[in-house]
Amino acid sequence: MDRQKKIIELKKAGVQLPKRVISRQIIQEILPWMERDEIIVITGARQTGKSVLLFQLMYDYLLPKTANIHYFNLDIPRQSKLLETPDHLIKLAKISKGKMYIFIDEVQRLREPGIFLKGIYDLHLPLKIFVSGSSALEIKSRVHEALTGRKALFHLSPFNLNELSEALFPNKSFTQVAHDEGCFKMVLEHLLTFGGYPAVALAKGEALKVKLLNEIYTSYLEKDVKYFLKVENEMAFRNLVKILSSQIGNLVNKDEISRSLGIHKNTLDNYLFYLEQTFLMDFVRPFYRNPRKELLKSPKVYFCDLGIRNFAIGSFGEFEYRPDKGALLENSVYLSLKERSGPAMSVHFWRTKAGAEVDFVVLKGLEPIPFEVKATKMKEARISKSLRSFIQTYQPHKAYCVTLSYRGSQRVEETEVSFLMPEDLCESKLS
Repeated sequence: MDRQKKIIELKKAGVQLPKRVISRQIIQEILPWMERDEIIVITGARQTGKSVLLFQLMYDYLLPKTANIHYFNLDIPRQSKLLETPDHLIKLAKISKGKMYIFIDEVQRLREPGIFLKGIYDLHLPLKIFVSGSSALEIKSRVHEALTGRKALFHLSPFNLNELSEALFPNKSFTQVAHDEGCFKMVLEHLLTFGGYPAVALAKGEALKVKLLNEIYTSYLEKDVKYFLKVENEMAFRNLVKILSSQIGNLVNKDEISRSLGIHKNTLDNYLFYLEQTFLMDFVRPFYRNPRKELLKSPKVYFCDLGIRNFAIGSFGEFEYRPDKGALLENSVYLSLKERSGPAMSVHFWRTKAGAEVDFVVLKGLEPIPFEVKATKMKEARISKSLRSFIQTYQPHKAYCVTLSYRGSQRVEETEVSFLMPEDLCESKLS
């Protein structure tokens, strides 16, 4: 089959790029794995653009070279039925002239996806398989373990600042937007107010953006919470989301929350686990080396998308006048640090029993790198007592303070403290 016929066939199967396609940075991480044998597994929350990402890989990177591509969307019963057993894929591989590329959307719909994929992979057929899934719980329980040593795992988040910049200013590079104070302010405020879900970012007008957030959140509750997780006390779960929405950047007090919701602590632990594994929230654990002086247990909570967070509490006011603007900026910096951290890094926070606190500590090997976030206007370098305390305790080579209005640097003993603005966190991986 030639490529033009294959394009027509794919479009009939629903494989069609939208009118506007935003370049996803994760593609550059996937490309080195395209010709390797490992199964590429792409996870992410619903509606973050996993299907479009698969379509981009097909149209932009494979179709210029080959027509040996097959796509299956397992949300469609007719296509799901074709993969009830591996026989269909085995047959396709046997009649294929050269390597064949198989794309399976919503792979968790397979009866035993891990066993299915492992069986295909171990036959060493001329197949390269790409799969997507919306729930970390389903992927981990039904795919992840069976594919040990046979997969490359990638996580797709909502738009980051770079991608959101392209969505809002399609004719400007991120560098141009970052150097235009008015443009970048619009991008940052969109991230802090409406988040980075692709459909929301590309929608025109606040009313439509809020409506789309409503649909995304409702879909999450219906499909993940009710259908897959089978949460019985949905009201308590919804109220838990609202409580945590008002506490971003704060410690999670499980005793207080379980009393407020009237649920057992074990049930609360399950709900918190579900929230993290379905990509709604992250729970950041403390960094410590001195158990006598530093807190050990309670995590801090951050949302994976601030639009969903603001929808949960019904608040879309202008960032400049919001009472929670410090928490919103802190949450956005967390998302940037999480994205920029390499595989050997992790993000924590630091708090002592004496009350000293640093917003984030990026642990690179054994070296801790502290980050403070300040939403107040700064005209000169100001280093807090807590950051000085951390520097004196751990003597890191570098420390950072993220502000909205000041760049510069200052030394504290042997540590260089750099003052950055949010756009500076988008340039490269942490070094």
